[in-house]
Amino acid sequence: MKKITIKDIAKEAGVSVATVSNVLNRKPNKATAHTIEKIYEVVNKYDYSSNLNARSLVTSKSGMIGILYYTEKEEVKFSDPFLSDVLTGIEYVSKKNGIFILVHGFSDVSDIRNLQQNWKFDGYAVIGATERIHDELCKLIKAPIVFVDTYSENQGNLEYPRIYVHNDDFELSKLATTYLLAKGHQKIAIFSPTLGKDSVGVINERFTGFKKVFEENNLTWSEELFFDENEIEALISKQDAYTAVLANSDLLAGRLLRAWKEHHILNKSVISFDNSFFADLVDPRLSTIDLFQREKGRLAVQALIDCIHKKPDVKAKYVIKGELIERNSVKKVR
Repeated sequence: MKKITIKDIAKEAGVSVATVSNVLNRKPNKATAHTIEKIYEVVNKYDYSSNLNARSLVTSKSGMIGILYYTEKEEVKFSDPFLSDVLTGIEYVSKKNGIFILVHGFSDVSDIRNLQQNWKFDGYAVIGATERIHDELCKLIKAPIVFVDTYSENQGNLEYPRIYVHNDDFELSKLATTYLLAKGHQKIAIFSPTLGKDSVGVINERFTGFKKVFEENNLTWSEELFFDENEIEALISKQDAYTAVLANSDLLAGRLLRAWKEHHILNKSVISFDNSFFADLVDPRLSTIDLFQREKGRLAVQALIDCIHKKPDVKAKYVIKGELIERNSVKKVR
């Protein structure tokens, strides 16, 4: 079969060669959605693929973004609702802009060095990096980066753009804690990963916000009521020490609800973060803070793409608002 060219694609799709070139070179804003669809119908029909490496030598753009997810665990759990929701938002906007993405989990920065040797990315979206990992990546990666759910005090004087997208976790934790206090709970346990608890980051922001509410209400709180994500058995054995739990995610809250049921513990309350798809399906239905994770993913990758194309008005930081979703997992203390 004769090798198809861009001219052939343009002729069959009924558009100009320039339009086909724009679409294949990730400039979909120069064509309508209907035109883009027609072009890709022809591309798929003939299994046409442009040589990305050759094109990158000419344009210095590969049309690819690396999605880096930081975890200290051996295995990345893509079933985690937080990660799947953020990736859903990222994939939606990437596809809309004609960008390819590669998702890569890592636990050590040396892994990223190997990645850069084998792939060329126009930019990176980094999810969940600690401050230490953030600082190392900023030195290592010579391309724009958008950090999702990373707080850092070292953001200035960088050669390449760094963008930050996260919630106001301090204020949202205050909101959740205040809600528990309003329901009469003063003995509150925290169920959360320990990673980042004592350094700049999401866990620390939420923990600090929680303690701030206790301070503002002249209440005392014991560190003995902080339970790591792996200490669910301790949460069960020390059930008399608390009336409610602030869980760091819906996933942890769901695990806790199941454990309570297995041990016939029916008088406890829990509130969490995320508003995952199952939050309204568990029993009791989960009260939670909606973090709009899909919107976070969409905003993050759009800001990165705009930054790569040097569009104006790209901010250094975007703060996603959250919302308290009240269901029935928090009972009133009698």
